[in-house]
Amino acid sequence: MKLSMVAAAILAISCGTTTTPGGNPGQTPTCSLTVTGGPAAGTYNCEPATTVWASSNNTGGFGFTVSAADLTVAIGWTGEPTGGMHVTTSSAGVQGGVSLTSGSGASTQVWGADIQNGGGVQGSFDLYFSGISANFSTTNGKAYTADGTLSATLVPLTGQSGNVTVSVTF
Repeated sequence: MKLSMVAAAILAISCGTTTTPGGNPGQTPTCSLTVTGGPAAGTYNCEPATTVWASSNNTGGFGFTVSAADLTVAIGWTGEPTGGMHVTTSSAGVQGGVSLTSGSGASTQVWGADIQNGGGVQGSFDLYFSGISANFSTTNGKAYTADGTLSATLVPLTGQSGNVTVSVTF
């Protein structure tokens, strides 16, 4: 799935040789996640959210995982992140998205907002960078300190009913 490819790219870039005081390159100082609907409804700490850019393929990325909510964000796009930039499910060159999983085995339920292989879209997301600063060079690209928001509507993918809304402030 494209989510795992984008997540791997984010991890590879953020594991460079330069670090910020008290953290890794590209990690946000704060991140708050609110999930409305579904089994993971509530508010969570989503630190660290990471914003990066890979020089090898000119791909930007933003991502984090909240294991308590079984939620993963892995969004990639063409180009470096900039302040005032929106990345949405309809943006050119976007890949990945947001997914939430509940249960296991036959009772597994999944909600998602992402770009499918072949270009189809399910659900929607809008990632907005209000500010990008203090970029750090790594061996694979750059990592950034970022501020902004992410809003997403996740649609049921495994037969259950009801959407899940995700709101993130970082």
